[in-house]
Formats: sequence, C-alpha cells, structure tokens
Amino acid sequence: MEFVEFINKVESVKKSTPILFELDSDSIASDLDLDKIEMYYGIKFPESYKMFLKEYGGGYFAYTVVYSCDSNSNFYILERVSKDWVEKNNFFPVIDFETGDLAGFKVRDQVCENRMSVFDHDVGDIVVCKECDFFEGLVEYGLKS
Repeated sequence: MEFVEFINKVESVKKSTPILFELDSDSIASDLDLDKIEMYYGIKFPESYKMFLKEYGGGYFAYTVVYSCDSNSNFYILERVSKDWVEKNNFFPVIDFETGDLAGFKVRDQVCENRMSVFDHDVGDIVVCKECDFFEGLVEYGLKS
C-alpha cells in the first residue's frame, strides 16, 4: 500500500470514527531518532515503518499500539523491545496488541522484511505471516474492529 493511500484511509476512519484517535500519540520521530534506534539494534527498518513514525509518531493508534522512538512514551522501543529477544527470535516487533501477541518484521541479515508477521506469545514463535506491508498491517489490525 502506498503511503498516500494509507493516509487517506486513516483520514477516512478519523471522520467516521473519531473516538479511535482521541488518545494522544507519541512525538514524531526524526531521522536522527530512527538512526539511533537502528544502530542500537543493528538492523535496518522498512521504509514504511520509518515513514509512519515520522508522520504519526507511534503510541496509541486506533485499535492498537505502535512502538515509537519517543523516549518519554510508555511505548518507547528501547524500553519495550529487548535487543537479546530480537536476536534470539529474528523478529522485530512494532505493533503491540496488548494481549501478549506482537506484529512486526522477520529479520534476515540485519534487515527487517517489508511484510508483516505475528509473534504468538503462547506458541513462542511466528505463527502468521501476512502478505502485507506495514501500512496494510496497520489497516488490518489497527483500523478494523
């Protein structure tokens, strides 16, 4: 999904269901913030995730939570995602369903795949591999009830 299409979808949902966006979101990310986080984990994020953080900032987003680069947030990546956990699971979570399950990206050779996957905490492994990018994943998980 193209970023403009995603923004249009968000605006449409905001108009029809504004209450989904009543909670404050986190501060938007700068390129410097993103570089710092990528260097810490030693991985490269998909452009779609970086574009989202630079436009919306993360935190509460409709029906879900997106990890952010805002160090003052309850959803700050560095406080929510252990570097060891990422390395052990070859998975970088970016969406928290607040159920224990996480959506994110498989990591191959220090690069996040562009398509979304889901880590099931009960199974302890990636169980759903969606053929969708980050924007499509947010539409699927965050904008639909």
